[in-house]
Amino acid sequence: MKGLKKIALVAAVAAVPFAANAEMQALNDASMGAVTGQAGVTIDLTANVTIGEIAYEDQGFLAFSNVSLSGQAGTDLDDIRLTIDVAGDGTDLGVPALGATYLAGAGFDVSGANETPQAVTDGDLVIALRSQSGAPVDFNLSIGEIALGKSTSTVGNLNSAGDAGTVLVSNLSIDGLLGPIDVLINEESNSLNINAYFNANGNLTMPFIGTSLDFELHNRRGATVSAGPISFAHAQVDVSVVQGHNAGSAAVPNNIDALRVNVQDFSGDLDLLNINTGGAENIGNVYMTDLAVRADMVIYGH
Repeated sequence: MKGLKKIALVAAVAAVPFAANAEMQALNDASMGAVTGQAGVTIDLTANVTIGEIAYEDQGFLAFSNVSLSGQAGTDLDDIRLTIDVAGDGTDLGVPALGATYLAGAGFDVSGANETPQAVTDGDLVIALRSQSGAPVDFNLSIGEIALGKSTSTVGNLNSAGDAGTVLVSNLSIDGLLGPIDVLINEESNSLNINAYFNANGNLTMPFIGTSLDFELHNRRGATVSAGPISFAHAQVDVSVVQGHNAGSAAVPNNIDALRVNVQDFSGDLDLLNINTGGAENIGNVYMTDLAVRADMVIYGH
């Protein structure tokens, strides 16, 4: 993952406006002069993203159709502030306090989250997502269909009205609120750490098993309640490259670089509501309290 810091920094600064209908304010000469020598870069962002199809080709296809990312109720995804900094000796970090420390300072109780604290050292790249107003950022993620296609399918036409075969998921819609999200690229370990606080609710249909349901992810119940103005679930993932048996799996050949995805924490309360099977047959609700998941995955080609 050498060079990942530079890639991520360039992507964050340069690619954001081209990924969406984003609004950014140009800096005049005086403003640019004031930026010189400051610690890091701040980007205030408003965006609305739509993608007709995302297709992954192996031999056949896995396709995501009619994907959109916006604010709730058809509004723009807004009130976002990205703070980007390449750390020096630890005295010039220009990003806000990270993760649980930031939330505690804003009056949230997240003591139940199993966050793994990250030490920011000289040469690390830190990208912190916060709101401009101090309130959580509202979002909506919608996917029309997730479907399979044969090797003879046509890219751009992988939906139920076109070349798609089995439709795994349809009418997926997720509303939610984003708390602090921190991305740290560590200079010494060449790893990417993503630490996020959020909640979500929505609905989906799974046509291939004839089931539909509503869902909600939060942290309002149990022994690890996230108290305060908003209840947040928590997720933290560490991504790195490992070689062969160093991945901890004897199945990975020594000469293959594998992608290691270490799920350090996924915690919260998950509600599966209005579960319907066989058309309109409601079989009830399922409530999971103090759900906590840790997993270590090694991903490589075969």
